[in-house]
Amino acid sequence: MKKVLLMAVALLGFALPIASAQVANREARVSLNLAERTLEDIVQHLRDRSGANIEIIDREGELVSTAVIRSIQVEDVHWRVALEIAAEKVGCVVEERKNGILIVTKPPSVEFIFEDGDIRDIITTIGKISGANIVIAPEVVGNLSVNFDGVPWRVALEVVAKTRGYTVVEEDAGVLRVVDPLLLQDQLVTKSYQLRFLRPRGDYVPVIRSEFIDGESKPPSGTVFEHFSVLRALAKALSTAGDLDYIEDQNVVIVRDTQQAHEQIGQILNSLDIEPMQVFCDVKFVTTTNGDLLNLGVDYGDAGPTVSLSGGAIPITFPFNPGSGGFEDLFIANHTGEGPWYTSDPTLGNNYNDGATFVPDTVFGALDFTQVIATLRLLQRDQSSEVIQAPKLVALDGRPATIFVGETIRYAEAKSEQGQAGGLQLSIAEAKNSPVEVGFQLLIRPHVIPGTDRIMMEVIPKETSLAGTGNSALAPPGFDVFTIGASGLEGSIALPRTRSSTIVTTMMLDSGQTAVIGGLTTDSEVESETRVPGLWRIPLLGQLFRYEEHSIDKRSLMVFLTPTIVHSREDQEKILQEELQRRRVKLRDEVEELISGGDAEQPPKGQ
Repeated sequence: MKKVLLMAVALLGFALPIASAQVANREARVSLNLAERTLEDIVQHLRDRSGANIEIIDREGELVSTAVIRSIQVEDVHWRVALEIAAEKVGCVVEERKNGILIVTKPPSVEFIFEDGDIRDIITTIGKISGANIVIAPEVVGNLSVNFDGVPWRVALEVVAKTRGYTVVEEDAGVLRVVDPLLLQDQLVTKSYQLRFLRPRGDYVPVIRSEFIDGESKPPSGTVFEHFSVLRALAKALSTAGDLDYIEDQNVVIVRDTQQAHEQIGQILNSLDIEPMQVFCDVKFVTTTNGDLLNLGVDYGDAGPTVSLSGGAIPITFPFNPGSGGFEDLFIANHTGEGPWYTSDPTLGNNYNDGATFVPDTVFGALDFTQVIATLRLLQRDQSSEVIQAPKLVALDGRPATIFVGETIRYAEAKSEQGQAGGLQLSIAEAKNSPVEVGFQLLIRPHVIPGTDRIMMEVIPKETSLAGTGNSALAPPGFDVFTIGASGLEGSIALPRTRSSTIVTTMMLDSGQTAVIGGLTTDSEVESETRVPGLWRIPLLGQLFRYEEHSIDKRSLMVFLTPTIVHSREDQEKILQEELQRRRVKLRDEVEELISGGDAEQPPKGQ
């Protein structure tokens, strides 16, 4: 098996995977072990890894972007966590603005103490220190005791408002309102959200036929709210007075609700409506066959040894002796009835055998072994590996995909019915289980692990072939022939016999890593013995009257799978160019071999 595997690997030209360049990923996980780096350097690295919009805002007279972080050590954390740790190292905070934009800034901090102070005075003080535009609603009243020491002003404002049951709402141009959340229900705001990658299932769906899928793919039934789960999730974020509409043609969600509800909906869509990953799967079905055959003995054929009568000369000297004066001289026959039989024999006179008796040619017997074929044959066959299929397909992260390479074969079934006259009538119609599909099918569903270049793959490769033994004009290759009926009303029908090999597995692979997901081995062993009754029991000589046949056939199917994560259009173009280059090299080698006839020395590839 090891030899076969190495031979298959050499045939396919596989190489060990190498580390690929890191690409932007909103779920990326990072490891940082840095010292004496500026905040701008670290933020730029996190931009490249995450693809997020991150901006650093310097305060007047203080450049936080050039602030030096003496040391930061984090291992395998989400990039957002690493950003917040880096910002905290230099006294900054990370604020999320509209459309998912992240702001790294060093806000003014508040340091004051209020003992049973009016909440409106506390909020006003925070506004003066921060320079923010804050509006306090008339219903915001009450007293509060606070003690802040170096707390960012926005954090202090949120804490003060929540302590008395109020909320802070951000309006356009960065204006902040402190209001009673109950009164916000009467201040509804209408906004529209354009969905980019989130879409409901279409009316036309791909048909995926496989016994490993529960049911068939069908268009969604009911309203769009019933089968588009994103709308149900957004509806749960609405307030009691809010409502939601979906414009299917434009893929737009319209929400009429409070500003607080809009903030929650915006956060949900920022995390869900992102470009999905794609996985390019390169699959190769490799088959190897091995056959051992041993035939030993004397093969007499299907009829066995034959004994036949020969039409040669009649041996009249046995058991007779004509001309010796014995009784046989009185009735020996002449084959023509005219004249003596032995005119050249001096002991016979001309009047010998006067009768006209005619006897036809007679054969006493002859043992015929001309059909005997002695066989002693020992043969071993080992065929090299062969790539029988090499399908390639691209699947979205979390979506099933399948490819089938083969053919569909229809076949019939026979029915017998009692006719009106009492006879048997035969009819033929397409069988209930027709057609049968033979070939190769690959069903996959990839799951990209967020923040990594690893893929969890659900893989089901299946090979189906015809295994019948029919060999006639009625039966196509791979079919079996059956005879039905009786009493002169016989008929024949050909039915397929199929053989399949299937693997169902789930595995974890790195992007670009090649795995052998299974070796499907089929063993076929046949033993037969033919003997001549009675004669085969004779000691020693009995071996001449027996024939033994022993054959072993092994067929192995190995499936090689190489998934590659497709992050962007650049990755798609790279995969396309690599595939075209492989095809060019293969075509060039085939043309050179054809021209040289396979005798001339081939130049090294790449020259």
